[in-house]
Amino acid sequence: MTDRVPASEGEAGSALPPAALVIDDEPANRDFLVRLLEQARLRVRGASTGAEALTIAGELQGIRLIVIDNKLPDVDGVTLLKQLRARFPQAVMVMATMLDERAIMAQAFENGCNVFLVKPHGFMELFQRVQQIEALDAASLSGLVIDQYGPHPYRG
Repeated sequence: MTDRVPASEGEAGSALPPAALVIDDEPANRDFLVRLLEQARLRVRGASTGAEALTIAGELQGIRLIVIDNKLPDVDGVTLLKQLRARFPQAVMVMATMLDERAIMAQAFENGCNVFLVKPHGFMELFQRVQQIEALDAASLSGLVIDQYGPHPYRG
């Protein structure tokens, strides 16, 4: 998959919009989230494995948002989260999972997660928040859980 730049941002001489990386082995989830984040004026790449994500992360400039599925075929999401957090300390890290389990949530936040998103409930809430944050700063989204009850702060 190549970088897609929204048409309104592709004019010569304009700065590139922030980039996002979506890592999910389920094509329907990955493609939906890629398209959704493109609507938030991000350059988005998708990956289906941790290895593919690490390759793309080495090529994609200006990564400000990374969404990581917890269950990938080659690595667990928390392990990948740790690796990507070390490479992109300022990026917003979102752990996305179908499992609303406290232990996974705690592990994610302990290892650099900013937002814990329970699929599919949190996709639209994430989209709305990303649209409202000009610079996609991690501090504005830190410690956020988005689940079937809506957005709320993480209480470890």
